[in-house]
Amino acid sequence: MTNHTTTGGRPPFAAYGPASAGYGPSAPAIAPPVAVPSAAGAPAAWPGPAVLARGSASTTGPGGARPPRRGLGIAALVIACVGTIAAFTASPLAWLLLVTALVLAIVHLARRGGARVPAVIAIVIVGFGVFIALIAAVVSGFTSAGSGVDSAPDPETDTYTLAQRLSLPPGRGSESELAWGTAQTVIDSDTGDDVWSIRTLAPIDITSETATASPAPFSASGSLVATPVEITNLTDETIDSDAWQLRFSTSYRLSDGTYADAAYDPAVTDLYPSRYDITDVAPGATVTFYVVHDGSIAEADEGSVEVGLYSGDIITWTATGG
Repeated sequence: MTNHTTTGGRPPFAAYGPASAGYGPSAPAIAPPVAVPSAAGAPAAWPGPAVLARGSASTTGPGGARPPRRGLGIAALVIACVGTIAAFTASPLAWLLLVTALVLAIVHLARRGGARVPAVIAIVIVGFGVFIALIAAVVSGFTSAGSGVDSAPDPETDTYTLAQRLSLPPGRGSESELAWGTAQTVIDSDTGDDVWSIRTLAPIDITSETATASPAPFSASGSLVATPVEITNLTDETIDSDAWQLRFSTSYRLSDGTYADAAYDPAVTDLYPSRYDITDVAPGATVTFYVVHDGSIAEADEGSVEVGLYSGDIITWTATGG
C-alpha cells in the first residue's frame, strides 16, 4: 500500500534543485544588480563594486600610475636662483644656498617617480652661481687689497689705532713718579722717532682769578686748582690738533687714590685752556694747557697728575717724585 501523504505540506524533493541536495554542479554566481537612479525622494542605492573600482582608479592618473613628485626639485630650483643672485654680492650666504640647492636636487633625482626637469635645471643654475661667486670673491679680494695701498688712514676710524704707537722710549721711560717740572720724551714706537716732550709743573690756586668771571664757575669745594702741562713738538712737521700724535688722556689723582672732578667751565677754560683747546703745534714749538679740578691747593700739593698714552703707558708727576 502506497503512502501518498505529504508531511507538513513540504514540496517534493526535486523542487529544491540539484544544489540543494549537495549533489551535482554548483549554480553559477549571479552578478549583483547595477545600481539605477532612485526615484525622487528615495534614498540612493549603494554603488556596486564596479563603480567603486572606477572611482579609485581616477585618483592615480591614466593607467593607474601616480603623478610625478616635484616638491624637492622645485625647492632646489628656487634656492638655486636665490643663491645665484646672492653670489653677485660675494656674500657667504650664497655658498650656503647653492650647496643646499645642489643637495636637494641630487636627493630628488635619486628618488623614483620624480619629475627630473626642475632638479636638472637647479643643478645647472647652481653651477652658474658657483662660477659667479668665485669671480665675485676674486674681485672683492683685489678691491680690499687695493684699498690699503698708498691710502691715508681715515682719522675718524684709525686715530685710536695710530695713537697706540705713542709710547715711552726704552731705557728713557720713567718707571716711577716724576717731580714737578721734569720732562719726559714720547716716541713713535713704529719708527723710534721722538714725537714730543712733556712736563707738568706744580699746581696753582686759581680760585680768586676765576671768581671775578661772570657767571662765576661752579665749585663744590669753593676753590679751583690748575696744573700746567707743557708739550713741545719734537718732529719736523706741524702736529694737527686732531692728529693721532695728540691723542692722550689727563687726570688729577688725589692722595686718597680717587680722581678729582675736572672743570671745563668756559669761565675757566678762557683763562686756563684745556688739552681740548690745543691748536696746531709747529715744529719745535711748545704749547701749554691746564688740568683744572675742583679742590683745595693743600690737597693738590699731595696729589699727582697722570698722562695716559693709548699704548697703555702712564706718566705721573707729583711733589714727591724723583
